[in-house]
Amino acid sequence: MSYLVLARKFRPAKFSEVVGQNHISQTLKNAITENKVAHAYIFSGPRGTGKTTMARIFAKALNCQEGISSEPCGKCKNCLEIGANQSLDVLEIDGASNNRIDEIREIRDNVKFGAMSSRYKIYIIDEFHRITPQAFDALLKTLEEPPPHVIFILATTELQKAPSTILSRCQKYRFRLLSAKEITEAIQNIAKKDDFEIDDGALEIIVNSAGGSMRDALSLLDQAISSSNGKITFEYMRNLLGLLPKEIIAQTTEDIASNNVESLLRTCRRVYEDGYNILQFAKDLRDHLRQLMIYSVNPEIADISTNDKNLYNKQKTLFTISRFIRLGNLISKVLEEMKEHDQPRILLEIYLLKMAEPYYNVGELISKVDEISKTGINMVNDTKELTNQVNDVDDDAVEQNIDVSTMSETTDYDLLSISKNVICEVAQKHPIRAPMLNSAQIKILNNNAIQLLFKDKYDFNMVKSYDELIKKLISRKIGREIGINMGVDENISVPDEDIVAKPEPEQPKETFVVVEDLKETAKTAMPVKIENIAKKFAGKTIKKKNNEQREKIGTNNSDFSHEQPEE
Repeated sequence: MSYLVLARKFRPAKFSEVVGQNHISQTLKNAITENKVAHAYIFSGPRGTGKTTMARIFAKALNCQEGISSEPCGKCKNCLEIGANQSLDVLEIDGASNNRIDEIREIRDNVKFGAMSSRYKIYIIDEFHRITPQAFDALLKTLEEPPPHVIFILATTELQKAPSTILSRCQKYRFRLLSAKEITEAIQNIAKKDDFEIDDGALEIIVNSAGGSMRDALSLLDQAISSSNGKITFEYMRNLLGLLPKEIIAQTTEDIASNNVESLLRTCRRVYEDGYNILQFAKDLRDHLRQLMIYSVNPEIADISTNDKNLYNKQKTLFTISRFIRLGNLISKVLEEMKEHDQPRILLEIYLLKMAEPYYNVGELISKVDEISKTGINMVNDTKELTNQVNDVDDDAVEQNIDVSTMSETTDYDLLSISKNVICEVAQKHPIRAPMLNSAQIKILNNNAIQLLFKDKYDFNMVKSYDELIKKLISRKIGREIGINMGVDENISVPDEDIVAKPEPEQPKETFVVVEDLKETAKTAMPVKIENIAKKFAGKTIKKKNNEQREKIGTNNSDFSHEQPEE
């Protein structure tokens, strides 16, 4: 007898034996018990999750010779033939190879004939999404209203590719991936039945490599059993699958966190020279970063072994969530590009260096800037009570418009003087607000905060929108963040002197003098500057006239044009 692989040897024969799909098996059992079996079903989900197995068990339950039952007997002729895929009434059809319209027409023509030795004629069409659109059109009417003795069970891994006209005619059941705990318990039960040993480390490798597929897990287990010499160990499974030691992955993670680019390049060289698969190295790093991210959020939802908890506790604080997201995007991108790259090692080295670069989250930076910008205001609010106490003690100083400070420490800057200069600049650029700013009283709350008080609420409303501008100008001049608070206090006294500097007096315009030698009127006068320049060169200033002007004033043109400068 030929060897039977574990996936076929231990295929579930009852609903209760199906692992991880209780929500579907229980629904089908209830439908059988209450006699509410539909004419068409769709089983969808990832590979190796039990779609075809569930369809066979459902067919056994409906055609069992012991009677329709929620659990087939598994011993009668019909159950044995269906389990061996030899029943003439339960037809399993590969939708990928029988996808043309001719095959579907044949099914449509044969459904009118009754079952040979069973209650129902059941068609199990696997990967039915591969059927051509024309073949689907030929199946529509039959699928919607089949004969009473016909049941269709359609299985697919890509439900989104199925036409909506087909989906609307069937009951849909979604199979899910199995958890690590469910696969582990199933393998341990199989190990007891098949009499072989496997340690926890090797079992963990199989479960992680299966990716939630029970069939993939059993295929890996089959491979390990056929090539091992006894007990399946962690080291044996690691060498069999070409997995890297955890120490390399852990060291790579720490090097990324510390930006140790030299160590990263050495690790890539070591992986390459030791004969490891460079693509598998990237996959192992991706899986480790994923588990580390989940563990940093909540250790209870991470699927890790007890032996690895010390490592994860040590590394869970290396990255923030935003940094984890960036690392995940980069490692996923390099895995996609390495499949078609002629030098995957070079590509991985580049991406590892990029992953190790210092990372600054834009959102966190913006939040930090907002927090810093509010520091001054918060400080003013926190020190409000202390400021009131100082005002009570030093009422005379307030009445005399003397600046009050709530901090004993001194500063290198004259904050009051700088504040007045800044308010002066703002008032000069906005002259309409100058009278309101002139009425303000400046109070130094501490080295990082000032307060502007107005006697009238109207003045306060007119200039309150300028608080950010004044704050930025003062902060820029003193080189640190300053908070500013504006308020109304009817008890303050308006300053005698304006805060806003008065405009400088206009410079006197240049005067004109009459040159006595020319005996002209003021219209012909020259500026003093030009006159002084002419004297330096021992000459006189002359203003030329056009012919019409000369005729009007009765002046001889030759008298001006031939006049010689005095020696």
